[in-house]
Amino acid sequence: MFDQIDIETLILKYLQGKLAEEEKRQLDEWLKDDRNKKLFSRLVNKQRILVKMERLDEYDWEKSWKVMEKKLHERKKFSWKYWGMVASLLGIVLLGTWVFMEKNEKKSPVVVMRGVEPGGVFAELVLPDGKIVELNKDSNNLFLGESGKVLRNENGVLFLTQDSVQLQKVGYSEIRTPRGGEYQVVLPDNSIVWLNADSKLRFPLTFSGKERRVFASGELYFQVAKDSLSPFRIEVEGLYEVEVLGTEFNVRAYSDLPSATTLVDGRVLIRDKGTKVVLKPGEQAVKGKHGEVVVREVDVAPYIAWKQGYFLFEDERLEDILNELARWYDVNVFFENSSVREERFSVDMPRHESFEEVLRLIEQTRSIQIEIEGNNVFVK
Repeated sequence: MFDQIDIETLILKYLQGKLAEEEKRQLDEWLKDDRNKKLFSRLVNKQRILVKMERLDEYDWEKSWKVMEKKLHERKKFSWKYWGMVASLLGIVLLGTWVFMEKNEKKSPVVVMRGVEPGGVFAELVLPDGKIVELNKDSNNLFLGESGKVLRNENGVLFLTQDSVQLQKVGYSEIRTPRGGEYQVVLPDNSIVWLNADSKLRFPLTFSGKERRVFASGELYFQVAKDSLSPFRIEVEGLYEVEVLGTEFNVRAYSDLPSATTLVDGRVLIRDKGTKVVLKPGEQAVKGKHGEVVVREVDVAPYIAWKQGYFLFEDERLEDILNELARWYDVNVFFENSSVREERFSVDMPRHESFEEVLRLIEQTRSIQIEIEGNNVFVK
């Protein structure tokens, strides 16, 4: 039986090129299990490590990787000692979020699969005249009335073309992602919005006047184009307003979670019932139990991981984790054992893994049993 901490240490030493012979033998023994081998491959994958380094956002990681690769190519033989540069940067960030899977099947939760698939790139667009158009990564360009082409869909991204500025009447359209869907929109000012599952964005076909105003609900990531003469304002429906001049941030406004705005870069102003709060990068504004806005410092990585194609939960409640998974995999979660709702887990993995793989990577305890029947998940 292997201990999780020991395996983490062995993998870290492997990346640094510091494995002793006995440690190499122990790692080889652990890798005889196919599940462990798959996990190991994911942990030492170059692209995965790049994503993790980008999350740290301290400097140009891509450039740093290229410098490292250049050094590697200058050598006749690849040397793992350069991984020490990577490992020293990642440390626990790389290894601390994976979950050790015991071989003893009696201690494992029972998982019965019924073909639950991950979400994908699709949404629906509601045009100003009420017409509804289905969107996906393969759908054709869209047209609107006699004004010519003002919207086009290309590889899963909805663009508002320059033709839209010729419209005489400014109408609002709405894009909706269902449970299990995601989409991307490029607005008339070249601002980009990513929509997570079960989200909405209402936007004009062109921005006019002294402001750029949109309406949002669900979870959305904004990359706002700078325009000092026309502030960008987001009405988080039924909650508060976010005002920016040019920045990147995440808005979460699901009914089953506290609403939160997390600032990645730039500066935003939160307006709520006469209250004004200014956020700095690395800060998050959360609506409190009594409706007040509370500002706190956070690690932004878990809040924007979905936009990068990952699940990243760090010591989160099981109920919160499964609720987010339910939106993406479009399943219903039922807790037959209420006491396990508060159990805490850490998970870090791609969103397009099978649902079975996600559940297997939830830290295992003897008190939890998970069964799947169709699209229903029962936690016992």
